[in-house]
Amino acid sequence: MKALSESSYALLDKLSSGSQQHRSLNLLFVGFPSEKVDPLLSLIRTGRMAPRGRHVNTREELSQALSERSWDLLLCTSSKDDPHLPYNVVHQLAQHDRDIPVIELSEDPSPAAQLRSYKDGIQALLPNNPGELLLHVMRHLIKELDTRRRLRQTEAMLEVAERHYHRQVSSSSSAIGYLGEEGFIFANDSLVTLLGFDDERQLLAHALSELLPPADQELLNDPLSRLFEKHEPVDCTLDLSLQRADNTTISVSAELQTNRYEGQLCLTLAVKSDYDLELAMGKREEDPLTGLKNGTYLTQKLDETAQRALTGGHDSHLIYLRLNQYAQVTETQGQEAGETLLTAIAERLAKAFPAPHLPCRLEDDSFAILFAHSDTEATQTIGRKLCRQVTDLRVPFGQSAVSSSAAVGIVTINDNAPPASELLNRAHIAVNSLDDGKGCAVYRSPSSLHQHQDDDAIKRILDAISDCRLKMLFQPVVSLTEESEEHNYEVLIRLLDENNAPLAPNLFMTSVEQSDVMVKMDRWVVERSLQMLKDELDKGFRNRLFINIAGRSLQSKSLLSWVEHVISELDIPPQLVVFQISETDAASDIEQARVFTEKVHTLKCQICLKHFGSSPNSHRVFASIHADYIKLDAAYVQDLESGDMSIKEMQEQLQPVTAESRILIAPMVENNKIISKLFRCGIQLIQGYYLQPPREAMDYDYFE
Repeated sequence: MKALSESSYALLDKLSSGSQQHRSLNLLFVGFPSEKVDPLLSLIRTGRMAPRGRHVNTREELSQALSERSWDLLLCTSSKDDPHLPYNVVHQLAQHDRDIPVIELSEDPSPAAQLRSYKDGIQALLPNNPGELLLHVMRHLIKELDTRRRLRQTEAMLEVAERHYHRQVSSSSSAIGYLGEEGFIFANDSLVTLLGFDDERQLLAHALSELLPPADQELLNDPLSRLFEKHEPVDCTLDLSLQRADNTTISVSAELQTNRYEGQLCLTLAVKSDYDLELAMGKREEDPLTGLKNGTYLTQKLDETAQRALTGGHDSHLIYLRLNQYAQVTETQGQEAGETLLTAIAERLAKAFPAPHLPCRLEDDSFAILFAHSDTEATQTIGRKLCRQVTDLRVPFGQSAVSSSAAVGIVTINDNAPPASELLNRAHIAVNSLDDGKGCAVYRSPSSLHQHQDDDAIKRILDAISDCRLKMLFQPVVSLTEESEEHNYEVLIRLLDENNAPLAPNLFMTSVEQSDVMVKMDRWVVERSLQMLKDELDKGFRNRLFINIAGRSLQSKSLLSWVEHVISELDIPPQLVVFQISETDAASDIEQARVFTEKVHTLKCQICLKHFGSSPNSHRVFASIHADYIKLDAAYVQDLESGDMSIKEMQEQLQPVTAESRILIAPMVENNKIISKLFRCGIQLIQGYYLQPPREAMDYDYFE
């Protein structure tokens, strides 16, 4: 053994001889006996690297270590007492949004074990005594990590540079605008004034053809074509004639350069003219109503904080506070009432978060605090307290008082931090994840972990069913046309963790969706849904429930016979029960889906085909299955809202459905801007957070 060991270290010397530079590494060791850590550190030092390691054993110790500095690599191992430790470690890293490569040392480095480890999100599984192999793998993972870190820093710096450039353009005395394919997408005040318009919106409403003579349009079409069609960079100068709002024409020299505006390609048009312009520009950093710093200032500080955090050891948090009833207060009691509420909250924030923290007024109904504290759990405690205090606040106004419930979202800013715009987007996502729009939530990045279908995963789901740790929620499906005496709700489920906190379905459904336990879960949901439907009927509420059925359950021979028995026993009108199946499940076995649909209709229940348009065989599925309701794939709604799909194109896509007089449902409606477009496309029902997030009760106000 000694000879082998010496030979191994001789090879390590050869391996490291190509590099004279020592790589300083911050390493975490999890689950190892203390006597195993030092030999590993010695092995790494032999590879001409300078490791700084910490040994932790508990979840709390790992959380504390993660908040203290930036780590380059985590090594872990499992034991008979805790065989799931590596998986739990990776899951904890995902919860903390940490980009740290993980190497597992195991007694079983077989291909099957390596595959299982990879699915758990572990980058490499090595034997307990890895020797030279460990150094090869470490160098590979650290090189990839350094690349990702440099990319994040570059992206952050690029966004800062673009934002700085845009600020300079906005306040410039030079006339500058940005051109998209169809015309101006931005114009600074100098350009607006030069062209004789009162404000930017007036100018942006004009097409280029209205501002340029035909000959000059041809001149400008060449650089536009090069950028947007041939994707070539543009840097040129053109002599153009521009028509002003008063129909006079001025001659200008226009410099055109490739640029980006809000992440999209555009042309910067810098105009030089003899026309005299003297504009005094400058944006205030303070919100005039509350005296707090404004959103522009916050964005600047977020960029600086993210840049500092990327170097490691400078973690902090963004706390986002949204008032749920602000719009209602201003509508019912007037703008002054809303401003009174905002001012009172701002005063409390200024006192509660002195320097080095930074409270800001972000939007009409929201505030943000740049919280200079590295501990996520402590920040979450502050967030919950802040939410309670704001919700409990009653501000005198006239003869009454104004108040609003609140929602708080928390985003960690660490060495994995994105630019400011994404940090703010994550804050909105955290708040929107709250089931009832109230409380406090920490942003968790979507997990890339593959949930393996082992016996333990199945057992966890079965235990949740037997222990009633599945939580049922209801989201309204509301008519855009006439009102009906039946009120529609979709039934959704959440799995509760050990602390009774809900997990999103994507964190557990993949573990069971291909197994027979899915049928048992569907039965659990159907049984409790029907019982709650019966309870609502007894109270005088005639609700219709959309109940999701998994692809596995479509193959069950006894499910619908059992459903028939339950409906009969509870004496429920069967037309109030809609079974919702996925188009992709139906496309996988059209014949089975057709048989299931026919049996459902025999029971006088109804069928909803969801995710319509997500399968290449979409119209074949539609033609084969008589669905009473068709729920569009969410991508249709998003494309219609973004403008990637026109109303006419949507109408053409839906023509086979509307020709058959099926009821169309649009999911994921997040704002009122899209509703008129959906109505014009023939959509009868809508669903989404704009109406109401999923809640534990069927309590949507249908304005009867």
